[in-house]
Amino acid sequence: MFHVLDHADVVYTGELSQTTQYVLEHYGAKLDDAIRSGIRIAYADPRSSPHKVGETIPGNAATDCRKPDDDWEID
Repeated sequence: MFHVLDHADVVYTGELSQTTQYVLEHYGAKLDDAIRSGIRIAYADPRSSPHKVGETIPGNAATDCRKPDDDWEID
């Protein structure tokens, strides 16, 4: 099972050939251009939760590093 990730959001799930075709049809004629723009195709073990797809990408820090902005002040 493969997922198409558009900036960490899963937008399509299918076999590798299907996900590649989806990227080509929705993000441009060249796969390289889509990859450079932030689109990723990730393998996900079908036995795991679909919400853990970010953990299956080697070297990906899928955790949300943002902090709330309510503790800052404008000088």
